[in-house]
Amino acid sequence: MSLLSDVISAGKGVVVKELAKLVGLTDTQAISALSLVVPALSKGLDRNTAQQSGLESLLSVISSGSHREYVDNPETLGNTETVADGNAILSHIFGSKDVSRQIAGFVSGRTGIDAETIKKMLPVAAAATLGTIEKDDEDARVSADGGNLLKKLLSTDQDSGLDAILSLAKGLF
Repeated sequence: MSLLSDVISAGKGVVVKELAKLVGLTDTQAISALSLVVPALSKGLDRNTAQQSGLESLLSVISSGSHREYVDNPETLGNTETVADGNAILSHIFGSKDVSRQIAGFVSGRTGIDAETIKKMLPVAAAATLGTIEKDDEDARVSADGGNLLKKLLSTDQDSGLDAILSLAKGLF
């Protein structure tokens, strides 16, 4: 399974339902947006983990296990703390609010969903994605498939538009 599939199926689909409800979308619209947002997050994580300090930071965050709460209890996605945590995750992954705005514009252009709605969705999606990665990592450790986490991060579908945005924003890091 891909990271996108895992996020969409997280909490037996309740994560998507909660996310959609929070930003005023249908489940189908939320999945459409996530199909672009999650690969962008994954691409940003991939760029960060290419550096030793970025990899160590990600592994430290994942080993804390604090984000899996968003998958185990999707109703927490609407909490103020979750949005703040999601914004911190976005800042760590992309380095700048400008990159998040560019991604929101890109996703909006591809899905027809208003960019402001995508901007509201991004921090919650980031928190849910990290929660999914943590939960998958714990499951992988239990099943002795320790390489599963990074394989998912590094094997997500690539979109040339997202690549262009992230390359453009590279100068902002």
